[in-house]
Amino acid sequence: MSFLFQNPALLGLLALAALPPLVHLLSRSRPPVYRFSNVDFLRRIMQRTARFRRPKDWLLLALRTTALLALAAAFASPFLISANSALPGEKSTVILLIDRSASMSAREGAGSRFETACAEAARFLAELRPSAANLIWIDAEPDAAFPEPGPNIDFLGELLQRAEPSAEEGALAAAFDLALRQLAKAGGRRELVVVSDFQASAWRDFSPTLPPDLTVRSHRVATGAPPNLAVTRLIPQPAEPVVGQEISVLVRVRNFSPEPVRSQLTLDADGSRSSQPLDLPAWGEAETAFVLRAASAGPMPVSAMLEADAYPGDDARHAVLRVRDSLRLAIDGADEAPERPVWQRLAAALPWIELAGDAASTRQPDLRFVARWDGSAPDELRNQALAGTTVIVHPAATCPPAAIGELLERPSTEAIASETSPAAWPVVPEEEHPANQLFRSGDFGNPFAGSFRERLRLPAALADGPAARPIARFADGVPAIVQLPTPGAPILLWNLALDPAASDWPTQGSFLPAVAEILLRTRPSGRSEPGQTPAGAALVWTSADPAHGGALTLTGPHGEALELTESSTPDGTLWQSTEPAAPGIHRWQVSGQTIDYAAVNFPDSQSDLRPLDAPPGFGERSVSADSLVRQASLARGFPLWPWLALAAVILLVAESLIHARTPRPKAA
Repeated sequence: MSFLFQNPALLGLLALAALPPLVHLLSRSRPPVYRFSNVDFLRRIMQRTARFRRPKDWLLLALRTTALLALAAAFASPFLISANSALPGEKSTVILLIDRSASMSAREGAGSRFETACAEAARFLAELRPSAANLIWIDAEPDAAFPEPGPNIDFLGELLQRAEPSAEEGALAAAFDLALRQLAKAGGRRELVVVSDFQASAWRDFSPTLPPDLTVRSHRVATGAPPNLAVTRLIPQPAEPVVGQEISVLVRVRNFSPEPVRSQLTLDADGSRSSQPLDLPAWGEAETAFVLRAASAGPMPVSAMLEADAYPGDDARHAVLRVRDSLRLAIDGADEAPERPVWQRLAAALPWIELAGDAASTRQPDLRFVARWDGSAPDELRNQALAGTTVIVHPAATCPPAAIGELLERPSTEAIASETSPAAWPVVPEEEHPANQLFRSGDFGNPFAGSFRERLRLPAALADGPAARPIARFADGVPAIVQLPTPGAPILLWNLALDPAASDWPTQGSFLPAVAEILLRTRPSGRSEPGQTPAGAALVWTSADPAHGGALTLTGPHGEALELTESSTPDGTLWQSTEPAAPGIHRWQVSGQTIDYAAVNFPDSQSDLRPLDAPPGFGERSVSADSLVRQASLARGFPLWPWLALAAVILLVAESLIHARTPRPKAA
């Protein structure tokens, strides 16, 4: 804090404080009248009536002197000003950084955090009245009210009154960078004012580099951590199912409160609803699964919803499934391989299997069966699996063990030999694998019923290694079918003979459902949320159909029409929304008919409403205050002359009262 005087020329009046001491030193007192007969009394009288005497009423002297000092200082008009504030007449530039990320919509008391922030910032500007000011919003794409700070303070106040919080994350680094670039061009005193709830998950690890001469004021509007429930994940498995396939939808819910909560979770799959109760521990999470089936091909919107609470933005989560009518199957290997016609008949019997072209086809198949693999190009097969194609490899007897080890990334030196036996080897399904779930009850029999008189002597370690999931084994432990996952689609090592001369399994009634379950249950499940756009981003749709030109519309979650821009690209016409997308299911429509969906989700990082224990520090010239208005008053200067004048009056009144009560000497 600093003291300044508006009328320093009047500081000379402080010399008046010397009058009371002089009066007390020079004043004569009327001596009392004594009857005396001795000169000793005359000596005493002369001593007490001398020109300079030692004052004995020290309290009155102090009161009179202090009163004159206060009165003289009041005429000099002193005022109190905060450190690092602009001096009177000095140019000052202030930029307000207002957080309007999703967490600012949380309600505390009568209003939301964002309403409190805007009201406090508006009063701060009205009180401070800087030379130039600007307003920058902290959201997904920070923007400023003016291209550069300007003097129109009233417009910024009106903007703060009608602003609304967003459902987006706050890009802190981008907002501070924009503010610093604008302040770098400003002259005079520069200030940065940050108003936020200082959500711990967003601000804890953020430490910007600021110029040393920049004054930063921070104000925290969060007073606590309101309890909150949030749907944080919605993962359909598989992400691209086929018509009629069973779909498992995993939904994860978190409880951001110190108390256990019981709630109701509802799944809406294209209008079909189902609900489950959910118990969540304090500061914990729970996961539940819904099972559904797609009746038709095309995009299918799915939403998981909780019972509404005081912070409703994260009470729902959305996804769009791309339901396919078929999977493309490619068959590789020698034309004379006996397995080829078996897989071709299989594709013809399953309506959701479509035979793809040869290996040179430009379209990537979903499934690829390699019959009698000789060990050539293992890297190419593995790359196809990484790209999302389920690769089913049936090694030939001449396949080198090193090639299998390279394909599966499992070095092996054990020899592989072809075995034949007139007595069939029985095959045992692994009950833990999902592909065998249909047969656990026994109603559908043994999925691998039949005789297998030919096989490869594969190392048992292939089925017992890390991440390997055996689907079936021979009774003596030799692997029959093993699933080995990759970051893309799995690789299936197939060791079951399909040659009619070596096996009669393809003629059994369990063959078709068993292979169908294997193909469906080993498809990439996808651990991510498909078909989603983060809140705040623009929605984009491209079409090469000329009939869509001028007829395409975008409808928001509440039925509102969103404005679109249209542009030409090499892939066709591109439509893009002009406004940030709000959370919910959006519909792309042509002539009122929905042709596609877009899922926009609330950012899960904004669900934990706990703020930092204290606003973060922004350097040596950083100031944190509970009231921006008080900070603005101190920055502008707080006048002290009324208080000094009042103090002088009080001191003079006290002096008069004390003087009136002091007894006067009586005549002796």
